[in-house]
Amino acid sequence: MPTNRLFPKALKDAPFSGHAEYAAYLFACVDARIDAYISSMKPLFMSGEGGYKNVLYPDIETAHDLCKKQLSDFAEGASHESGGGERAADPAAADMPSELSELFADFSVADLTDARPSAFDASAGELLAYVESRARATDLARVPLPIYSLSRKLELAPFSLFCFAGALLASTQTNYAVIFQIVNQNAALTAPSFESAARVYHGAAFSITAASEDMSRALEQLTPVLEMNINRNMPFSTILSPDKRMIDFLFGSEPLRVDERFSRFFTTLTSDEDLTPLLANEGELDALRIAYADGTRVFSLFGDEGSGRRFTIKHFCAAQGINCIAADCGKLFVYDFNFVEKALWALARECTLTGACCCLTNLGYREEEKEKFFGYMDLAFGVLTRREITVFTSGTDKLPLKEITRLDYAQFELQTPSGREREALWRRYAEPYAFEEDVDMIEMAAKFLFTPGKIKNALKTGRSLSAMKKLDKTSRACLFEACYNQMSHELTQKATKIKATYTWDDIVMSRDQRQSLEYACDQIRYRKQVYEEWDYNRKYPYGRGLSVLLFGAPGTGKSMCAQVLANALNLELYRVDLSKVVDKYVGETEKSISMIFREAKKCNVVLFFDECDTLFAKRADDGGANQSSNNNKTALLLQEVEAYDGVSVLATNYKHNIDPAFFRRMKFIVEFQFPDPETRYILWTTTIPKNTPLADDVDIRFLADRFEFVGGNIKNCILNAAFLAAGDAEAGGMVHMRHYLLAIRYEFVKTGKVFTRSDFEPYANQIL
Repeated sequence: MPTNRLFPKALKDAPFSGHAEYAAYLFACVDARIDAYISSMKPLFMSGEGGYKNVLYPDIETAHDLCKKQLSDFAEGASHESGGGERAADPAAADMPSELSELFADFSVADLTDARPSAFDASAGELLAYVESRARATDLARVPLPIYSLSRKLELAPFSLFCFAGALLASTQTNYAVIFQIVNQNAALTAPSFESAARVYHGAAFSITAASEDMSRALEQLTPVLEMNINRNMPFSTILSPDKRMIDFLFGSEPLRVDERFSRFFTTLTSDEDLTPLLANEGELDALRIAYADGTRVFSLFGDEGSGRRFTIKHFCAAQGINCIAADCGKLFVYDFNFVEKALWALARECTLTGACCCLTNLGYREEEKEKFFGYMDLAFGVLTRREITVFTSGTDKLPLKEITRLDYAQFELQTPSGREREALWRRYAEPYAFEEDVDMIEMAAKFLFTPGKIKNALKTGRSLSAMKKLDKTSRACLFEACYNQMSHELTQKATKIKATYTWDDIVMSRDQRQSLEYACDQIRYRKQVYEEWDYNRKYPYGRGLSVLLFGAPGTGKSMCAQVLANALNLELYRVDLSKVVDKYVGETEKSISMIFREAKKCNVVLFFDECDTLFAKRADDGGANQSSNNNKTALLLQEVEAYDGVSVLATNYKHNIDPAFFRRMKFIVEFQFPDPETRYILWTTTIPKNTPLADDVDIRFLADRFEFVGGNIKNCILNAAFLAAGDAEAGGMVHMRHYLLAIRYEFVKTGKVFTRSDFEPYANQIL
């Protein structure tokens, strides 16, 4: 331990007054060894034995003078600290960055003296031990010492700390460029390398063989925090140069701000704000804490959008007293391997510097990208866990971690909150808002199987929609609209919302058909009473939804009936676009099918599969790969329809094409038969709008008896006739019989039916 006026033994256990003083003593250790090293170089050069690349003797003198000045400045500052007098101001301080001016003020003195203090005759190890002793005596909670805290976290050996301190000097003070040119014996190198640092550290005792262990350890210990271009053939020639992020962390005003180079990928997940209570999935949080206490450090959380994955992680971090940095892998993993590797290193460094865990978010992949995604995930786990960083993954889908990594992990699904939890969430998040009297939070919780995030967004959107309508309070209609706006973007890409305008009065069907459909609606209206109040849940835990199959000839009213059902049940209707569901990539069609039913369940909508025989085709066993894939899709659809708790309506023109197992899973099957004359008459009279100006010659009974049309054809004829009448100058603003006959003729031509003059008698002369 050095004993002199600058490193007095009496103060070896005295705490540092601040980070600036600690850094001043640490840098003085480096300056002392550099001063001794340059002093030993001068005789060699003066005797003509110096063979330094691009280095002249005046350069050595200049470097030595600068080094002596730094030592004299420190001596003056240390003397002032111990009561030795007033310290002179440094005129060069005005040129330094504001965040460093205080730190390096300890080096400032106006005089430049040739007298080197004898205080630095001690070895580098002894000087560093003195600084370590005083740092240990400092209360870090009250007097933060970032460099010392980081060195303890990295468990830096004395030589590693010496290298780090020298690198900081080279990066923060431009005048050290001349000094390190001499130290490196190369005018092109202005920062220390591991080898040059070892030469300075060991002095006359230096040898490559003896110093290799120190240099290897320093290289390993500093790699996590210093971005280095390591020469694999000559690793000890690697230059040590801290980047801006490292300087900002140690000396900046915002040390926790993430690396600005990767700010579009990294965000700080945790904050000092008080967290709202966790009202759902508390069991998963408890399980996570238990797994963490047992030593698990890789956790995978998955669940629907807004299920609270990040919120759960925030609560965990708050309980553990740690920060969390989130990385958007969906954005990051589109780049090439070298960039991703560099970004993951920076992510690991952020966690190391700030003592944070890491959350990998926005995880997902298509089947053709599986290999690349797995490779990046394996790389991420390796980089992070090698630094003993706790890692969370967060995504909507369950990751196949067994295929990705051999590390121990714990996987948790955050499920949709229960009815009681949803009710509590609606009430909690609704507290800041005012509502109309008809808004019932119990109804909202029962109708919409939302995650906490979607409940919060629905309330906020409902308030905005009401404000746009100049309503002081949130109305029920606006809140319902806001809830349906929470529909998944993926679902709206594969299904089209249909406005259900038709009612029971608009559709013509037989008594048995209508009765079957009314019974179907009753299974939704009275579901709570039967399953919950009468305890049918115990005997019927599966298949509690409503599935209706409509089959019959085209135009008989199947699509219209789907609207009637949705309208009667006051539910939104979505028609599934089969062309967007079927995907050429293996497994993607199945993913789309599962997603459609999963998302529909959340908003309790009616799913309408028109021409469903294209998906629910009969299964076969011909041994072909394509047939096997089709069978899998059909089997999955059957399972999803049966498991869906909402309403699914399926329509087909070809009943015989559908797999027989499909009929067993249907709650109701309704056949739409070809209409008889009486039914056609009702279709004609009810479909023609009441405000239509009909001429006296219109014979609806003749049209119904003579022309065997289904409802769709009749609807087309009525509309076309109206336009023909509107464009007929001789019609007198009325729809005549000839207009309907012409429309019927066009319908025959369109459908390819053969007609004769006799089909239109006794009105044939009007159109033929």
